Amino acid sequence: MKPKSRRQKQEETRSSLLRSAAKLFCRHGLAGASVEDVAQDAGFTKGAFYSNFKSKEELFLVMMDEKFGAELERIDRLLAGTGEARDEANAAAEDFVRYVFSDPEWPRLYFEFVAYAARNEDFRQELATRHRALRARLTEVYERWSANFPARPPVPIADVAAMTDFMADGFLLDKLVDPELDDSLYATMLAIFFRGLQAMAMGWEPSEEEMARA
Repeated sequence: MKPKSRRQKQEETRSSLLRSAAKLFCRHGLAGASVEDVAQDAGFTKGAFYSNFKSKEELFLVMMDEKFGAELERIDRLLAGTGEARDEANAAAEDFVRYVFSDPEWPRLYFEFVAYAARNEDFRQELATRHRALRARLTEVYERWSANFPARPPVPIADVAAMTDFMADGFLLDKLVDPELDDSLYATMLAIFFRGLQAMAMGWEPSEEEMARA
């Protein structure tokens, strides 16, 4: 067997540290799991940890970059613009929920770090930077996807990207609180949202009577 290269060994070490950190952060929170705990669980020394990450915070941000990047690749692929927009949006929404909950630790871990960001200003700024980057990339995907729609959305595409990001976070949070929520509700919510945008783009506006009933 060919000996592993230095780079392969480093990648394996990073992967092991990331797996151990995800497990321990979910179990004990960011404050409750030390660098030493993470390194020991992964079978390495603190020196090995610091050879790969500057801090626990940086390690989490690496996790987030990888997850966000993978999610965006899947959305970009599914919103190909080659089929019916409604069908593609539904498929992307269903795939998002399947992908996120294929790793049961990730949603809990994500909200653990959101809570940590509320108490740590430096980390909050890093988290906000990641979310802005995600929404900017999602805006690019939506711009490409909607380029041949019969009418332009009634609000800026960047706002549409932000609103769908907010809806994703809200659904994931409620799903954590109540695991019995039907996964299909997320796709239904997005379908109603996009159909409403489409109707407005084509000139529909609610009447005063409809607004009063609402």
